[in-house]
Amino acid sequence: MKSAYHHVVPQEDIRLTHVERGSPMGELLRRYWQPVALSSELGDLPKKVKILCEEVVLFRTKAGDVGALEPHCSHRGTSLEYGRIEENGIRCCYHGWLYNTEGRVTEMICEPAGFCERAAIEHPAYPALEFGGLVFLYMGPPDKKPPFPLYDVYDLRGRTDAVLRGMQLWEGQGVGYVQNCNWLQAHENVMDPWHLLVLHQMISGDQFNGALMQGRTDIAWERTTLGTRYKVIKDLPNGNRMVRYAECVLPNAYLIPNIHETGQSPKRKSLPTEFSWTVPVDNERIAGFSLVAWPAVDGQPVADWLAGTDVRIDKRPGPLVQRSYEDKQRKPDDAEAQESQRPIAVHALEHLANSDRGVVMLRRALREQVEKVERGEDPDNVWRDARGTITTNAWNTILSPAEAKVHQGEEA
Repeated sequence: MKSAYHHVVPQEDIRLTHVERGSPMGELLRRYWQPVALSSELGDLPKKVKILCEEVVLFRTKAGDVGALEPHCSHRGTSLEYGRIEENGIRCCYHGWLYNTEGRVTEMICEPAGFCERAAIEHPAYPALEFGGLVFLYMGPPDKKPPFPLYDVYDLRGRTDAVLRGMQLWEGQGVGYVQNCNWLQAHENVMDPWHLLVLHQMISGDQFNGALMQGRTDIAWERTTLGTRYKVIKDLPNGNRMVRYAECVLPNAYLIPNIHETGQSPKRKSLPTEFSWTVPVDNERIAGFSLVAWPAVDGQPVADWLAGTDVRIDKRPGPLVQRSYEDKQRKPDDAEAQESQRPIAVHALEHLANSDRGVVMLRRALREQVEKVERGEDPDNVWRDARGTITTNAWNTILSPAEAKVHQGEEA
């Protein structure tokens, strides 16, 4: 027996887990546009949010422009979350200073004429944009701001079979029911297909009812042009073969193909319908957002469509359902598995095995990106040139028995 008496818990891996401004990972994540809210949340009132350990007040002017300001008024510190939305800005409730979306104070109603212009106060602000029903912020160095990237999953230009919808995963409860832990232990779960076969099938019962849970499983991991991915090959009981890839797009986005795929009919490279982000609120909490290519007919979204990931699965406990401690013990889900690793998982205490190769690969890729930023370089997936649709590397393929022989060993 190894006595717990002398057991000492080392410090977490700060370079990968901490996201405050100035931290290595915090600086990496700030080099990308990050989703922070639903567009529908910006109405006639401001919204205060927290992202990457910073509080920000979001608002949409009556003219339709979106702003993101540091919360405390530059006058005497009153929070702008109580401000009034006006045609071209937000007005502090205390003494009426008016801010535009770039943080410039444009009016001081308690001061003499000309004073506001002479003071020329610039309040801290971040660039904001809306796309597909989500609000994105760029929180990094101004001279490093990249164009907003258009990935194939959510670039619907020229398509009439889908409309774009922004969603917050699990109705505000983070990613896969996980909310109260460090961002990385939730995000690296994407590179851990073995947990699907153990946690979601053997321990808690088959929660997905798809071909992913059938037949013999061969799993491998590899680097991609955008990050890392796993490859699952399954020879299904009906004779078909399933080839599945799920991808982590550096640093904190991911693509999960349809987990409801039955494997009954052959198909080639069926792309995911959701492009998702694991967004750190702070070092011990996360939020999740997705851009969803929602099927449409004549421009109208198809009603009651089942999203391709596990956003809506009746066999899993709902995010707002109060589960008893006994129920959580008998049927643990992602939240129990990941949040119980500690608020911030301690990598130095782990004993990683062959099944963890995807996790190791992702952590190594993230370290490489951190080092690029520290050297003054652009990290991967930041492009400065005019670029079209960016091709991702995740999909489901179902091969017939004859096709499986032809494509033996090839990417399907």
